[in-house]
Amino acid sequence: MRLGLAGRLILSGTFAATVLVLASGWVLHAALHEAMRSGFEQRLSERAELLAARFERRPDAGPQEAPVYREPRIGDDFGRIFSGWYWRLSGAAKVENSRSLWDAELSEVRDLGAGRLDAIGPQQESLFGVSRRLDPQGQGDLRLEVFGPAEPVLVELRSFDRLLMAMFAGLLLALVAVSLLQARFGLTPLARLRAGLAQVDEGARERLGSEYGPDLDPLAGELDGLLERNARIVARARGHAADLAHALKKPLALMQGEADAAERVPAELVRGQVRSMVQLIERHLARAGSGAGERRRVELRPRVAALAALLRQLHAARGLDWRVEVPESLYWRGEPTDLEEMLGNLMDNAGKWARTQVCVGALAQDGVLTIRIDDDGPGLGEAQLAQAAQRGRRFDEQVEGSGLGLAISADIAATYGGALALSRAPLGGLRAELRLPS
Repeated sequence: MRLGLAGRLILSGTFAATVLVLASGWVLHAALHEAMRSGFEQRLSERAELLAARFERRPDAGPQEAPVYREPRIGDDFGRIFSGWYWRLSGAAKVENSRSLWDAELSEVRDLGAGRLDAIGPQQESLFGVSRRLDPQGQGDLRLEVFGPAEPVLVELRSFDRLLMAMFAGLLLALVAVSLLQARFGLTPLARLRAGLAQVDEGARERLGSEYGPDLDPLAGELDGLLERNARIVARARGHAADLAHALKKPLALMQGEADAAERVPAELVRGQVRSMVQLIERHLARAGSGAGERRRVELRPRVAALAALLRQLHAARGLDWRVEVPESLYWRGEPTDLEEMLGNLMDNAGKWARTQVCVGALAQDGVLTIRIDDDGPGLGEAQLAQAAQRGRRFDEQVEGSGLGLAISADIAATYGGALALSRAPLGGLRAELRLPS
């Protein structure tokens, strides 16, 4: 059987309360029994002292003869037959008994240690007893045993036991009730969090917020971050679809124009445009299968250096100077393919527009990784900078491209909670600055 969190809390609380009550009850029971018996044994010891004072030895008695016990006073418990109060003296030639025993014997006498005795009387009654050693007039080592009725003590102890059981049963029920209330009260923030998630799922609210207490507010914050991240991933997927549709428009429009202008479309044109569309589809499928916001530790400099080497070959005819000014041991947490997609788009764009030089630099500060790609090309004006990140926006149809690179990079950066900013570069051209959480 699977228990929920409330059931686990109630069960563990009930178990702990039961163990605590049983342990406390056992300790209190044992202490009370010991106190009651010790009190009764104190009375027996006092009587033993009085009895010891009554023993005397005859002048003509031998060393092995027992002392003589003087006759008790009228009403003495040890003088009434089967009164429940008995004594016996051993260690001499014969065992002497109190008159109250008459000619009967005590049975099942047990020595419990420390001078404590248990026995069964002539009427089959339970007896408590004490023993002490006597040495009257230095004439030998004798042992005096004094017994009294245990039943009054046992009756009182049973009464106390019943009271303890009732008290501890009530205490246990109270602790169980407290456990129930504690579980219900303690899990109220979780119930509110669950209700908040249901409202988010129904569209009644966009965020969970922080209204669940200091323990659950961090969890609510993590869930809000996850919801925002999923929303960015969905937006990114929509952007992928829009990018693919936009990229396919050009080859399709070209093929449609050729088909309208001639009865037969040249086979080479068809094959070229089909290859172009297949490459676009494969590229977007690869992007769709990328990390989409997954977090891995990626070293930055080797990735930038590899991209710079590749672009140096692609733009070899122009003889551009590719400078990589990225410090060693600089890391970013994210999916490597996403990093390469962003940097590849921005560095390729810089390579298309640069006259002689492209510079890539990076730094990490206050938990933010900043990557700057500068070129010494013509740059963009203020109005053009505002429009540059729009999908498909191109300022020169002579330069190869689809106009999607900046928008794609901005979308991926947003997936990770970052941003792409465009400005004038110190080299005179365009500066593309990626700001990403490190």
